Amino acid sequence: MIRSTTPLLVLALALVAWLGFSNDDERLFENMNFELLDRTVWTLPEDYWNHGLASRNEWAIDNDVPVQFRHGVASGDPTQDTVILWTRISPSNTVEISNTTLIPVWFIIREAGSENLVLHGKTYTNGLVDYTVKLDIQGLSPNSSYSYIFFNDDSKSTLGLTRTLPLDDELDSLKLAVYSCANYAGGYYHAYKMPVVKESVDFVVHLGDYIYEYANGEYTNGTHLDRDHKPEHECYSLEDYRTRYSLYRSDMALQESHARFPWILVWDDHEVTDNSWLRGSVHTKGYEFLKRRDAATQAYFEWLPIRHQRDINKIWRSFKFGSLFKLHMLDTRHYSRDITDYYTNQDFISGIKEYDDRTMLGYDQETWLERQLVKNDTVWDLISSQCVVRDINFTLPETGGIGFPFEELNQDAWDGYVANRNRLLNFLQANHLKNSVLLSGDFHIAIVSELKLANGTYSVDTGEGSVIVEFTTSAVSSPSTFPRNQSEGQALAMSQELVRENNLIWNEGYLRGYYELCIARDQIQADYFGVDVQSSQLHEQHLAHFVIKKDTGHIARDSIVVHKGALNTALSNGLTQ
Repeated sequence: MIRSTTPLLVLALALVAWLGFSNDDERLFENMNFELLDRTVWTLPEDYWNHGLASRNEWAIDNDVPVQFRHGVASGDPTQDTVILWTRISPSNTVEISNTTLIPVWFIIREAGSENLVLHGKTYTNGLVDYTVKLDIQGLSPNSSYSYIFFNDDSKSTLGLTRTLPLDDELDSLKLAVYSCANYAGGYYHAYKMPVVKESVDFVVHLGDYIYEYANGEYTNGTHLDRDHKPEHECYSLEDYRTRYSLYRSDMALQESHARFPWILVWDDHEVTDNSWLRGSVHTKGYEFLKRRDAATQAYFEWLPIRHQRDINKIWRSFKFGSLFKLHMLDTRHYSRDITDYYTNQDFISGIKEYDDRTMLGYDQETWLERQLVKNDTVWDLISSQCVVRDINFTLPETGGIGFPFEELNQDAWDGYVANRNRLLNFLQANHLKNSVLLSGDFHIAIVSELKLANGTYSVDTGEGSVIVEFTTSAVSSPSTFPRNQSEGQALAMSQELVRENNLIWNEGYLRGYYELCIARDQIQADYFGVDVQSSQLHEQHLAHFVIKKDTGHIARDSIVVHKGALNTALSNGLTQ
């Protein structure tokens, strides 16, 4: 059923107040050809009817279902001329509707700060995709900002802002916020909120653990903050994961970040379950794991602004920011990872961790990454890894160490896949790729480090021998890997020993947080920030500042500023403030 143009005109004129349009915008609406608004943009994946989940001839359109936009809007996976737009509708609880009933959702996209409408129309959603809406908008202009909104007769979404990637030489600098590990029950999402308040970045990069699958109280308990996990049990089914995403996306700090910045995401283990690999995990193995992963993957693609792939398990991809840098989003978790540390098999993993054919990425992903890196068509290459790449030994006799399961190594990270790490570092060295930088997360503590060849020499005083710098982000709200009952002073002492024993540059393990990267043609600047997730007060601390100069492959020693955390004593003379 197609709506008549008369109610559409009334609705469109009402949108003037919502979007803050000028008088010129009003006239633009009056002159709009509203027949275009009846053009359907289909977003339900073909798999839903090709695989027998529904047939189009069984679908009925209901134009009168009252809905709300409770989960905000989002954009992601930008290119020079496309971007994914996302929202979700919440049908009224008093309305009985079939999963196959199509509910129309209208949208308007315009150039930000301009009266120029880019696209307007309608799409449909239904219960088969949990009432989510994803649009892959084509034909946009490079390096341009756009505003967008979704609506129907009864309600409207918040206004979203997004941006396309630049062409070559269109910009000289750009800023990213880099996140990992956001546990809703673990505390407040101040890390997401602060770049919105500061208007300090252009894009967001999320390295995984966007949600956690645990039962409430199993890993974190949010009762004292009114942030209990829902469902209360551990997630196994599609409905479980959908409910968990619905909870996380109800957080207003997260909604504001999604509405303000385009996001580029990749998953880690907790989007499915702890310490996942290709065929299993800590808690689920075999066929039951495959069913669980399929459910989690479907919910992931429904709820996040990520572009659908023919193979939805193959999400590694690159984004080219003009000639300034490329961002390579690796999948070090689910695509082709060999067996990982289950906690009960640590001796077995220790025995095989250096096998030559052991892989974290899969050989096709390794080959793809190498081909991307040798193109040499940008100043910088940012390589995102969910897990820490640097070799780190957690045997800390003075402070007692972190404890199980990290008495010595984190074998779920690249320390359990030594040959794969060596192949990457050897390739970087052999091809003189000094302007590559690693971005990582997963371990819930902030680390800055330099990586050397397995048998190479390295000077922490000067950086000589460094192949690549790695910036490891802390966690948005997940607990520190350091013992939870530590004081800030005890955590600092542990950081000092960890840095000293491993020749790291810097570590901070007490506060939660994130870092911002400013990528310019002559340098990359990293600024780390810490937040208290147990306090509702919005506040952050600037922890540290680091710079990589072009063509050096190491941290510029004369640029380091540290306010909190442990800096290597070889670098601390006159540098710590």
